[in-house]
Amino acid sequence: MAISQLRYKFFVIKLLFISCLLLLFIGVSGCSPKDTQPDAEQILASVGSYEITQTHFLNELQRFNARAGYGMNLSPDVMEAVLNQRLNRYVIVEYAMAQEWHNEPDVNHMREMIERKAVMEEFERRFILDRLTIDDNDLRELFYRANTSVRASHLFARNRREADSLFALLQQGHDFSELAASVFQNPELARTGGDLGFFTLDDMDISFEDQAFRMEIGEVSGPVQTSRGFSIIKVTDIVTTPVITETQFANRRNEIAAIARDQKSELAVRNHLRNTIDTFEYDPDLMQRLWEDVRNDPDAYLEFNPELSRLEVRLSPDVAGQTLVTHGDFVFTADDFLREGFFTTFSQRREARNVHDFTAQVKAMAYRAMAMEQARTHPDYNARYVQRTADETFYNYLNQMFDEYLETLVQVSEADIREEYRRNTGLYVEPLQLDMAEIVVTSEAAADQVWEALQSGRNFEDVLRQYTADPAARENMGRLGFIPINQFGMMAPSLVSIQPGEYAGPFQITGARFHIFKCLGRIEPRQLSFEEAIPLVERALRAEAKDQLKIQIIGEAREQFNATVYTDRLLSIPIQL
Repeated sequence: MAISQLRYKFFVIKLLFISCLLLLFIGVSGCSPKDTQPDAEQILASVGSYEITQTHFLNELQRFNARAGYGMNLSPDVMEAVLNQRLNRYVIVEYAMAQEWHNEPDVNHMREMIERKAVMEEFERRFILDRLTIDDNDLRELFYRANTSVRASHLFARNRREADSLFALLQQGHDFSELAASVFQNPELARTGGDLGFFTLDDMDISFEDQAFRMEIGEVSGPVQTSRGFSIIKVTDIVTTPVITETQFANRRNEIAAIARDQKSELAVRNHLRNTIDTFEYDPDLMQRLWEDVRNDPDAYLEFNPELSRLEVRLSPDVAGQTLVTHGDFVFTADDFLREGFFTTFSQRREARNVHDFTAQVKAMAYRAMAMEQARTHPDYNARYVQRTADETFYNYLNQMFDEYLETLVQVSEADIREEYRRNTGLYVEPLQLDMAEIVVTSEAAADQVWEALQSGRNFEDVLRQYTADPAARENMGRLGFIPINQFGMMAPSLVSIQPGEYAGPFQITGARFHIFKCLGRIEPRQLSFEEAIPLVERALRAEAKDQLKIQIIGEAREQFNATVYTDRLLSIPIQL
């Protein structure tokens, strides 16, 4: 099976994002080839060349228990189901290898991308993250932020040069709102002077958030580099919960500590990248000539050909072989650029629209090359650990390929759809729809005040104007429009009987966001005609057929690759979760 280049590009974006999460767990949870296991008595299951040890299983059980809300019943059936679920992942890997998917050029390229990502993770751990400390002051600062909402406006720029130009205009006395009107194509941001509304802890890009929470009302920042570009921030309001108790802090300490680790790690990585790149030495004239070579051969710079190992940009004689960037003993040449460019995603390469963007891009490539070199030459570099990390992420990629493969095999005929609708007509209904308005606040105390005000008879619109943390809500009085009941998630059971004019809440959906709803109208469930139901019926049949096909193929592959579960060893494990 060959994967199209378009779908491959989707995989690159999706799976490298997923790998950032997976790499945190791989070191202790992965399955290893048989010849790397020191103690065969610990083996609980095996398939082909892979074995699952007791340690691997217990880590998987811990995560399964967490997903179940730490209320899992550890019966023998549950334990065996968890083990088999993990084992089936490696059954699919064996199946993919037998189909030669791993030898396809685009899959090989993905594997190398994943391996490079694993090396970068090792660099960040050894040179940046191992040096981080989080103390009580950090936790208290984040707890304060969790109980604070900041309202800010911003001016956005794609690169540092544009951001510096905007900041210079502000320093010359130009009005912030007028500049926003000229910068933003989004009519709402242009009209409101770049107003982003209120936000709290973990709502915004971490660099943006960290800067905004350090500012006073009316203060304007210099250019702040975010994951999308640069922002100049103006803080317009700050609202803090009046009373914050030690009990509240203690109750949220673990949650805040997890956020603190994530945020401090992300900031440290970004700052290391930024500070290092700022010290790079390079020749602007040479970079200009390289940019001209790229502009003269744009297809070679932007195309993706997984059968190559470097970009095929034709470099002029005065550029080829030249040193582009230096940093101490590190040297990054034009040849290195062609190699690193090949491992830079298409979407990133496409962002180079002028020599300034391109220079920043080349510097980022140089940083990556330098980081991988430093990681691999570190005296404590563990090549086996890094390779195992990459392998586990690659196995997830193969599992997603398998899922895509199943999609191509499933066929549903019109006759099947008609028969399913005839047999189960009552299942295909348009669900209850609710026309709702909401008030969003950023603290439990404010949510309680809103609820008490509404219950006392105060007008919904007046309460919204006073309390809402969403300035855009004042424009339409918080109206959300008609929403199917199943889109309310865990709130649905509490809303299914609500009638027009009634209130529901407060609901804490994410972080420090509390929602209070008013029902404006409802449309009762309605039976769908056959024509209306066709998409739903087809989706249901495809999902059912796909599940059955998956069970069939995995079952056959388990036999083919001799999948074995050692139930006696599994049930003898002392479990402490």
